[in-house]
Amino acid sequence: MDPKKFARIYNTVSLGFIIVVIVTCILVILSIVNEWVQYLNYMILKLRRISEIQYVDDLDINGDDEFSELASSINVMSNKLKDNYEREKKIEKEKNDFIVAVSHDLRTPLTSIIGYLDLLKNEKIQSYEKTSEYIDITYRKAIDLKNLIEELFEYTKIENDYVSLEKVEFNIAILVNQILGEQMLFFKEKNINIEFESESNEIYCEIDIKKMVRIIENIINNVQKYSSPNTSFKVYIKEKEANVLISFENIGEHIKKDDLELIFEKMYRIDKSRSSQREGSGLGLAIARKLVEIHNGRLWAECEGNTIKFNILLPKTKGK
Repeated sequence: MDPKKFARIYNTVSLGFIIVVIVTCILVILSIVNEWVQYLNYMILKLRRISEIQYVDDLDINGDDEFSELASSINVMSNKLKDNYEREKKIEKEKNDFIVAVSHDLRTPLTSIIGYLDLLKNEKIQSYEKTSEYIDITYRKAIDLKNLIEELFEYTKIENDYVSLEKVEFNIAILVNQILGEQMLFFKEKNINIEFESESNEIYCEIDIKKMVRIIENIINNVQKYSSPNTSFKVYIKEKEANVLISFENIGEHIKKDDLELIFEKMYRIDKSRSSQREGSGLGLAIARKLVEIHNGRLWAECEGNTIKFNILLPKTKGK
């Protein structure tokens, strides 16, 4: 074969091969780029939905490249946004429920006060006893209103971390016994017998005394309201390794297991009716739990049959 002709054929075949290789590479690159573009569009769509706070499933992660790493990061961000959104919704609902409950509890004594003042103002009451009775009721309702506002103010301070503790090492056994002695008269009205027992007369904790008194009084006030008459109220203190366990046990209406945590929520009442027959703001146990937690302790409730037990667990100190 003529060398020149062979060279032309060789060059033509080589050029054709090179063109085929180039075209193939271009097609492969276009295919890869197209996959990337589709994946990017897929991520952009998901990101748009996330920005509109729509719930989306996690992005599918394909391969182990930079795009996969980006998709994984987007999934983490999306889940955090979802959690934050759900938390904000819950907080908003709790805030609205709290406002409704507070409005009801403020309106109830206020309505009574206005009603009795209207009677005193507009009616010709001849009887001194009747006038005195109305004034007495109005005064009690005003005190209820004052106490409710004070508890709301205290709870708000605790909730927003505006509370500081002035801790001292103190004998918790003596403190509990002293508070029980001060409350004896109120329990006698319902013929409730108080029993107190402590493993030792000297059990020390590092506490803010005023705050701890408030914690114990709030629990005792709850016991007074909900204890059945002619029963016993038992308080005992035990040492549990590095902690102190203070238990308050009374007999009352059975509390369902699902309600045992709810009773520590603000404005929660088991009877659901928010009746004023049992006076109180519904904040006592919520305040008590918050204050216990600030002391690095725990407050929880147990119920077996009609026996209700409130437990406080506090860190123990060695004492003096």
